[in-house]
Amino acid sequence: MVGQAFRDALRSGKNVYGTMITSASPKMFDVTLSLNLDYVFFCDEHVSYNPDTLSWMCRAYKAAGITPIVRILEPSPFLATKALDAGAGAILVPYIEKIEDVYELIGAVKYRPLKGEKLKRILYGKEKPTPELETYLKNHNKNHTLLLNIESPAGVANMEEFFKIQSVDGPGVDGIVLGPHDLSTSYNMPEKYLSKEFLELSCGIIQKARACGVAAGGHNGSRGTLDLQSAWAKAGANIIMHSSDMFHFADKMQDDLNRLREIKGDKLNTERSTESI
Repeated sequence: MVGQAFRDALRSGKNVYGTMITSASPKMFDVTLSLNLDYVFFCDEHVSYNPDTLSWMCRAYKAAGITPIVRILEPSPFLATKALDAGAGAILVPYIEKIEDVYELIGAVKYRPLKGEKLKRILYGKEKPTPELETYLKNHNKNHTLLLNIESPAGVANMEEFFKIQSVDGPGVDGIVLGPHDLSTSYNMPEKYLSKEFLELSCGIIQKARACGVAAGGHNGSRGTLDLQSAWAKAGANIIMHSSDMFHFADKMQDDLNRLREIKGDKLNTERSTESI
């Protein structure tokens, strides 16, 4: 599911499934294809990808019918267009709080190649594109999707305002993704993902977005967090962004080795990395 089909699936509320990929191994590509995913998630905010390799990975997955979502480093329209040029099908923007940033990102993803004052006038309704320009912009950007990370009280408070911004071709924002590590920390309950308070908060944000007709979900970017993703799914999340290749490797390998240690009568390894993305 790529391009306009992926964007329209989000807008219509369909469920989409994917995971974060950190490995650049060609073999990982083959294995991932067998999972029947709708998208793969590349976090260029926290993972050190070689830029050339990331671009090839985006283009390979897109050619295989899987949308590459790239999270950029910061809310920058220039980084958004750079990622699109590299092959991203969808842009995920971290730690969104200001409506001005959302306007700029919608301009970058839904109005390119327009820039500068003309773009600003069109975005803020001070100028209307000519019919010819409007048709061009719709066609040129029909395969681009914009997702926002909601990770702070300010982001939550302004979320409904973000949803009201329209692009030349429908909603400017196509979906939101919770970042539980930052969200829990900014609400003074760091990493208490399964606490009653955090579940009410995170599930409530998802339900609020879905009630507005906007796609929503979260990335459970640490080990052993299937219960958190399950809670979001039950709350109505339709963007299922589950874990990552490296976390699943660690969870599965630890479980398997502990079964073998048990057979041999050796001490089990109960240590778990608390690294989070």
